Amino acid sequence: MSVKNQKFMQKLLALNGAVTAPKNIHDYIIRSPSPSLNFCFGNGHGLPAGFSVQLYGPPKAGKSVIANAMAGQLHKDDPDAWVIKFNTEFREQGQLTEEQAKIWGIDPNRYVAYETNRPDEIFDRIEKEFAALADDGMKLRLVIIDSLTQIQGRRGMNADSVMVQQMGDNAATIQEGLKRILPVQRKIGFGLILAAHVRAEFDQTEQMRGNKYRPATSFGTQHHCEYSLWIEANRNKEGREDMMGKSLTSDVVEDLAGRGERLAHKIRVRMKDSSLGPKDRSGEFTLDYRHGVINVHEEVFRLGVGWNVIQKPNNVTYQFDGKDYRGKPAMLEALRIDPALQEKVLAELRKRDHDGNLGAGPAAAEDSQEP
Repeated sequence: MSVKNQKFMQKLLALNGAVTAPKNIHDYIIRSPSPSLNFCFGNGHGLPAGFSVQLYGPPKAGKSVIANAMAGQLHKDDPDAWVIKFNTEFREQGQLTEEQAKIWGIDPNRYVAYETNRPDEIFDRIEKEFAALADDGMKLRLVIIDSLTQIQGRRGMNADSVMVQQMGDNAATIQEGLKRILPVQRKIGFGLILAAHVRAEFDQTEQMRGNKYRPATSFGTQHHCEYSLWIEANRNKEGREDMMGKSLTSDVVEDLAGRGERLAHKIRVRMKDSSLGPKDRSGEFTLDYRHGVINVHEEVFRLGVGWNVIQKPNNVTYQFDGKDYRGKPAMLEALRIDPALQEKVLAELRKRDHDGNLGAGPAAAEDSQEP
C-alpha cells in the first residue's frame, strides 16, 4: 500500500463504526444438544454470538424447549456465560421448574428470567442496564424473548380501553426495540432467540408448496434475524418410535382408553431462511419428557450416512475410521455407547461442511462421463 493510501486508510478506520479487526463470527457459537438442529445453521453448526434466530411453529411445537435446550448447552460449554430470558407469556414457573433446569443443564447462578411483556422493561433494559453490566465484566452470551408476539405495543399500553384499535402498534414497537438493541447486541456479542407465534398462510401458491403457516411477525423482525427456524412435532408413526422400531410410549401403564403413557416424541426443525448460512436444511431430534434430548446417536448416524462421513460400500456394511460395522443395528449401537465416536463423526461432518465437500453429486457424476 502506498504512503498516500495508508494515510487515507488511517483516517477512514478512525471514524466511528469502522470494522478494524474482521473475525470469523462462527468461532464462538451457541449450540443445542441436538446435532441435527445444530447442522441446520451450517458453518460453525450453531448460532453465532451476536446474531439472532427466530423460532416459529404451531402452538406447543417445541419453541420453548429449544430455547431452554440451547441455554443449558451454553452453560455446559461456557462456565462463565450468562443467559437472560424474557417470558412475555408469564409461564416461566411452569415451563422451567427446578427439575427442568437440571434436565437441560441450566445453571441457576447464571440465569435470570423476567415475566413481563412491557417493551420498555425488555428493550430498554437490554440497551442500558445489560450493556452496563457487560461493561463491568458480565459475560452475557444469550438473551431469549419468549414470545415476541406477546409484547405490548407502545400506544396500546397507554390506551384507556382494549376497544381502542392500534393498527400496526405492536409491529412498530418491536421493530423500534430491535433497532435500538442491535448495536448493543453486536458489541456485547450475545445471541438472541426470538420465539414467535404463527398465522395461517392464505396464499394459495404457498399452500400448494406445503407451507400452511407463516411467522406472526413483521418484516422488520424477520430482517433483524439472520436465521429463521421452523419447528413442528413429528406426528407420523416414525415420530413415535426410535430408528429400530422401539416405541416411545410406555408399555407399563395406560390410560382409561388403553393407551400407554407417552414418554417422548420427535421434533422436526427446518431452516426456512438464513442470511449467514445454507437454507432449507432440516433436522429431527427426540425429546424425552424426563431426560431432555435423547437418542443423539441416531442423529449422528443419519447425518454421517447422509454426508458420506459414514461410508456404506454395500447394503450391509457401514465403515468409519477404518472399521467395519455389519448392519445398521451394529453401527447405531457403536455410536450409542461411545460418545467419542459420535464426536469423531460430527467433527468430520463439520470439516466437510466448512470445506464445501459435498461429495460426488449428480452434476459431478455427469461431468465425469466420457463424451
